[in-house]
Amino acid sequence: MKIAMILERMNPFRGGKEVYTAQLASALAQRGHRVSILCQSAQWQDKAVEVVVLGRRGLLKAARLKSFVANAGAMIAQSDWDITHAMLPVPGADIYHPHGGTVPGAMQARVRRNPILGRAIQSVEKSLNFRRRLVHGLEMQVVGDPRVTCLCVSPMVAREFETYYGRSQGVRVIYNGVQAPPHNLPERTQWRQEIRHCLGCDPGDTVFLTIATNLALKGVREAIIAMAKCVASDHSACRNRLIVVGSDQYEGFQRQAQLRDVGEQVVFVGRTDQVFRYYAAADVFILLSWYDSCGLTLLEATRWGIPSITTRYAGASEALVDGAGIVVRSPGDTRAVAEAMTVLADPSIRSQYANRCLEIADQFSHTRHVDQVLSLYEEIIRSKKA
Repeated sequence: MKIAMILERMNPFRGGKEVYTAQLASALAQRGHRVSILCQSAQWQDKAVEVVVLGRRGLLKAARLKSFVANAGAMIAQSDWDITHAMLPVPGADIYHPHGGTVPGAMQARVRRNPILGRAIQSVEKSLNFRRRLVHGLEMQVVGDPRVTCLCVSPMVAREFETYYGRSQGVRVIYNGVQAPPHNLPERTQWRQEIRHCLGCDPGDTVFLTIATNLALKGVREAIIAMAKCVASDHSACRNRLIVVGSDQYEGFQRQAQLRDVGEQVVFVGRTDQVFRYYAAADVFILLSWYDSCGLTLLEATRWGIPSITTRYAGASEALVDGAGIVVRSPGDTRAVAEAMTVLADPSIRSQYANRCLEIADQFSHTRHVDQVLSLYEEIIRSKKA
């Protein structure tokens, strides 16, 4: 089939939806489909994928977005693609796939994280952020079109479509797939020993791992508080470690750990392209998201048999069913987080959770994801012909 995928910037180094689009486009091309990517700018190429750069026109971000959406819509109307799969709200596309959740869902998360400041920020943004207002207006237009399929990365995002737009028909949930090395990779034992040796950990010590670029949004402060509560209630927990990977902007959080007397227990690694070495060293993954439409790191940890502690505000939390992880109500409930850390510090209990992770791991493979997306494409094509 002929497939067009639409997003603003085709630069996988940005992560997120750019990485997703590159991986999906390449996988579809490998299966023999003709794939085109429409974008404003590109820093990626694949010999099997056509990249169509529409250019950036306009001085302000909102003007450039408006121009791009109009140009993409015109190309959709004039071309004969079987499926048009848009990562931003483009009227006329067959699929709207918001990787970061809906606009009102993300705005509400800001209020949740800081009710007083969040409302003030939300009020200012409504009046000043023209780009967000434009995206919100486009989203309302696209979601209001019953011909558009709203593709969600988690049930949480599907509920946002119903809550904020009253849309439940034509809403589909397909969890993202992640590309991860085999959980029984031969190098895993060596990586574990090397990293834990650098941390000064004994075999019986528990290593908690969090991976995030936005440390505040992903609850690193709350994880530090929970770690401090664990140490205060059980001195043996001072042998445990919390590793924070993914951001070089951690000085403030490092000071918080020192002020709470866990400066030696909390280790900040910064950015790394060796992330699976740290998964190998970890016993428990922890991601206390205030808002996360899916959370690919949770899926990666699960595929590697690492149980997680997360919150109900992480869309992927609903995938951690039947003992694959512990889900707390909110990042702010640090007592519950500390209790979960104590539970999973027990090796016998943790092994049960780890086994459950491996039982459901294949549900989050990239192959499975591509299969489900293709099945959705075929369903949409049939409905258009009916």
